[in-house]
Amino acid sequence: MYEDGHKLKNVRRLPLNLLDALRATEKSQMLREQFGGEFIDSYVKLKMLEWRSYAGAMSQWEIDNTVEC
Repeated sequence: MYEDGHKLKNVRRLPLNLLDALRATEKSQMLREQFGGEFIDSYVKLKMLEWRSYAGAMSQWEIDNTVEC
């Protein structure tokens, strides 16, 4: 399937990062029905803290290639 993925039509793509996945999770009516809105809201809130921590950190590559230029 993965080798022929370019041949498939009408297939939704997975989110490219945690932020996109969280946005989709937050909007998903199916997940809200299955897990409950309170659980989804709490989960998204917790994972957004993770995303903000990740997005606020600088990688070694960024330090080596951008900060000291």
